[in-house]
Amino acid sequence: MDKYATQIKRSSANRNQLEKIKVGDFVEDEFGKSGKVSEIEKICYSKELHYYFYLGKSGTILVIV
Repeated sequence: MDKYATQIKRSSANRNQLEKIKVGDFVEDEFGKSGKVSEIEKICYSKELHYYFYLGKSGTILVIV
């Protein structure tokens, strides 16, 4: 079975889409950064929710909703 990466577009991402992403999923953003999620961190800041998807050696994808 082929595993496809979940596309994250920062401008149109919503909480439901981001909550479905789990450790071990493959994700990519609109700038080409992609990889397997090794850790997820959620930080509530004021009225915003910051999602950090750590991709191991590929870096981090930050999405603010």
